[in-house]
Amino acid sequence: MSARFVYRPISAEQMAVIGNLVVADVASRIRKARNVEDAPAKPLKPGRNGKRGYPDWKAAHGLQPVRDLFWRGLTLRSIRVISAKPNEVRIGFDNPQAAGIAYINQSRQPMFWFSPTNLTHIRDLVKQAVLTTELVRSRRVA
Repeated sequence: MSARFVYRPISAEQMAVIGNLVVADVASRIRKARNVEDAPAKPLKPGRNGKRGYPDWKAAHGLQPVRDLFWRGLTLRSIRVISAKPNEVRIGFDNPQAAGIAYINQSRQPMFWFSPTNLTHIRDLVKQAVLTTELVRSRRVA
């Protein structure tokens, strides 16, 4: 499970930096229990028939009883820049178990990848990188 975005004319190094900033942005949104539409994530299923549910288990272990995709931290810790090329960066999971967990959770509530706020942030980062690249080029020509 991975996602990519492509912009031109940006070097692989710049794309890697942008990718790492986007990973931090996406992980921050998920920790705040926000989905890919920037809306609050749907609640976790409560217990039934007098038994404790997943939110109760999370609260008992000192975690937020919300859908923030954090139990052990494996999934959020595994989001990385998988590859960076000129004009392209691929973000994904560096751990197969985390990728499987993300795949299952994605069917329950889409949380991974780019929300409208994330896309705005990506555009701003790319715009800044392009302007920096053009500024460097113009200084070389002069």
